[in-house]
Amino acid sequence: MRKYSNLKSIDILKTEADSRISVHLKPLDLMSHWRRIGILSDFVAYFYGFSFIPNETATPEAMRSSEIVNSISTVFNELLENAAKYSYNDKADIDLELAYRTSCFEMVVINYTNDKSLDTYEVNLKEIFESENLDDLYIQKLELNENDPHHSGIGLVMILKDYPIEMEVVVENKGEISKVTSRVIYFTD
Repeated sequence: MRKYSNLKSIDILKTEADSRISVHLKPLDLMSHWRRIGILSDFVAYFYGFSFIPNETATPEAMRSSEIVNSISTVFNELLENAAKYSYNDKADIDLELAYRTSCFEMVVINYTNDKSLDTYEVNLKEIFESENLDDLYIQKLELNENDPHHSGIGLVMILKDYPIEMEVVVENKGEISKVTSRVIYFTD
């Protein structure tokens, strides 16, 4: 088992969740129609957004312009894209666990990948979680991406540097296929 993390607030996860949602998907559901990732991300953000916006009667326009709703959608979108992109085939399982607690929103994405995809992903994870300056790393990755559009890691760097989150990625080898569990705690306070 290998772990990449900036997670410091693990104790918050010991409190009972006020609300939970579980979703089971296949990468095929996401990769054949990439818009589904955005639709699912927006659904999750709007569903839980009412928990974070003081006025429960917020209009659809207020929800769309809500910073926290847009932030949750962006962070969750990145997790879903990585799960679909790094899955070992289009029929592998992707499990989503979402939990709302009074001061945070937890997103867990579990997917399965092969060694080739995992090697690429772990290089990025190591670089990101060992970086002392995510702003500089973001610029470097943008420059690399300009010359090599297949270079990845930009999205994870962006969410870690720009949003109130802590993240942990745990890789468990199971023969030729590895289980990847990505956990994000989004702080609402």
